[in-house]
Amino acid sequence: MASKRIAVTGSSGFLGSAVVRLLHSKDITVIPISRKNGFDICNPETLKNIEPFDVLIHLAAHTFVPDSYNRTAEFFTININGTLNALELCKKHKAKMIFASSYVYGPPSYLPVDEQHPVNMWNPYASSKIICEQLCHVYHREFEVPVDILRIFNIYGPGQNESFLIPKVIKGVFEGQLNLETLVPKRDFVHVDDVADAFLKCAENNTSGYATYNIGSGASYSVQQIIDKTEHITQRKANITCSEKRRANEVLDVVADYSKIKHEKHWQPHITLEQGLKGMIDDYKQKNSI
Repeated sequence: MASKRIAVTGSSGFLGSAVVRLLHSKDITVIPISRKNGFDICNPETLKNIEPFDVLIHLAAHTFVPDSYNRTAEFFTININGTLNALELCKKHKAKMIFASSYVYGPPSYLPVDEQHPVNMWNPYASSKIICEQLCHVYHREFEVPVDILRIFNIYGPGQNESFLIPKVIKGVFEGQLNLETLVPKRDFVHVDDVADAFLKCAENNTSGYATYNIGSGASYSVQQIIDKTEHITQRKANITCSEKRRANEVLDVVADYSKIKHEKHWQPHITLEQGLKGMIDDYKQKNSI
């Protein structure tokens, strides 16, 4: 595995940084593809001189779902054109593509959600990811690009943008005031380091086919439960204000069935929600000198 060369788009982002750290810890040669390194995944001209690689982990994307309603064209441009250019790179270098997908199922028809659950273009972000998955399938079918698609459920961990729920809750609990829309929806939270390990497991595997895998914890927690656990760990209380305004097409509960990747790639999550929250809280305290 150490002899493989793995390119990572979005290598300086939240998930990308975790993936790169893990690959480096395994002495794997990493080719970072990000704007910090002078590359723009949406500009093929900047990608011409990328060194040869065996696997491409494609993470570069806009990911904050609510923004996709206000910046729809930008989401489609970045996510779809970026994926198309990533696939062209894989075609050129005869490399495997591992694609980060998410939010493609919409309101679930059953729980837990397996990979056979129908996909649903239920918001602009989901639509962009479903189109990207279709592009991956075309490049596999027509050009024999090996593809693994990882459908990631609600990722969290240290360094995540405070627009996302768990960092927002931690910040609010320490500041004593938490402004949210609702406490009801439940999500399947999976730690960024476990997600990075899923990408590693897929990169280690030399399969030449096309496969889709769910990446989650197999359990769901409500917003209220996240607050309760955070307050318990910190021994602090926040004043909570809820607007009771539901997001468009709000999903009330979702749980991942990750048995397929467990069986085929021997991956499973190892970091419990409590462990993950404690790590994020410690990180927040250190960064804010608390």
